[in-house]
Amino acid sequence: MKLIAFTVALVFFFVHLDDLWGIVTVFFNVLNPIIYGLAIAYVLNNPYRFFREKAYKKMGTKRKWLKKLRNPLALITSYVIVFGIVVVLVSILIPELTNSVKMLIDNIPTYTKTLQETLESVTAFIRNTTGYDMQDAALLETITGTTAQKTISSFLTSTVPSVAIDFGYALYNWLLGFIISIYLLSNRDTLLRQSRKLVVAYTPERFHNYFFKVCDVMNNKCGKFIIGRLIDSTIIGIMCFIGMTIFNFHYAPLISFLIGLSNMIPFFGPFIGAIPSAFLLLIIDPMEAVWFLVFDVVLQQFDGNILGPKILGESVGISGFWIMVSVIVFGGLFGIPGMVLGVPVFAAIYTLLSEGVANRLKKKEALAQAAAAEEVPAPKEPEPEPSATPEDTQ
Repeated sequence: MKLIAFTVALVFFFVHLDDLWGIVTVFFNVLNPIIYGLAIAYVLNNPYRFFREKAYKKMGTKRKWLKKLRNPLALITSYVIVFGIVVVLVSILIPELTNSVKMLIDNIPTYTKTLQETLESVTAFIRNTTGYDMQDAALLETITGTTAQKTISSFLTSTVPSVAIDFGYALYNWLLGFIISIYLLSNRDTLLRQSRKLVVAYTPERFHNYFFKVCDVMNNKCGKFIIGRLIDSTIIGIMCFIGMTIFNFHYAPLISFLIGLSNMIPFFGPFIGAIPSAFLLLIIDPMEAVWFLVFDVVLQQFDGNILGPKILGESVGISGFWIMVSVIVFGGLFGIPGMVLGVPVFAAIYTLLSEGVANRLKKKEALAQAAAAEEVPAPKEPEPEPSATPEDTQ
């Protein structure tokens, strides 16, 4: 009966998979402000703990009433410092990005003409070397003529409104998340204590012990990875901007922002940022695109071999193959957030599975040794020889 019920449930699940996934998506969309609040509180947890437990630790030792102000002051200091840095960076970055995008839109006709001339030179080279004439192909005119300009312009005009709507919705969620994060951090100890009591009260001892262990591993892997990756990507974006400014590359703020943002994605991030950036420079000057790719390769080598290991250390603990697999799988399921969080989540799962496999192997080895010890009989003690009697001596 159980097998039949399980089979029916499994068939129902796969038949209505799209509907179920739609329900899950709507559910998470409703929870977006809470998820954003948890994310903000998680990132600010370390600064908050530093100010509360170290910077303001001695506060209130002489005057007891000041001790009550330690937690609120640590909370305010964390938010002011972190969001002050964000506001400064945004105030510097947004005008530069706006100017770069405006310049890009204004120069679309010029870049289209440059692209047309480049493709015509390529077709001329192909015709001279292979004898194949591409000039009569309608595709060339579609790509290089006024159609390209119209396509790019219509793409920008149709995309900008939808991007603006998405940005407004995201801003609304982040504002609510900001308010929720203040509540979460200010009541951090109480919420953790209540959550722990809830789990202990309603789950068996074996389960909640393992559950707390899973939470510790996930926190250790995800926390170190996310914060380390954020610092690493910020440094790479700044270095990219400095290098592009020194070499006088076009659209240094826009491309540096794209490189730094895409660097948050492990394994595929450098390619995701470099390909559109190189294409943008290609339509301006092909040689500039080539030199940019050389510069980006050197920058990524520095990040992968020097900067990244110094910041992240051994926080991941999985090979490059599993990093690639986790990015592909989680990215396919959850998009960009899955590509960023897939690696630490997979690393935590990998760590737990490795420990479980090692424990099981030890138990089996111990059982095998015990069974072998029971099968081998203990060596018999030699029987004592009978002592000689007076009759035997006669």
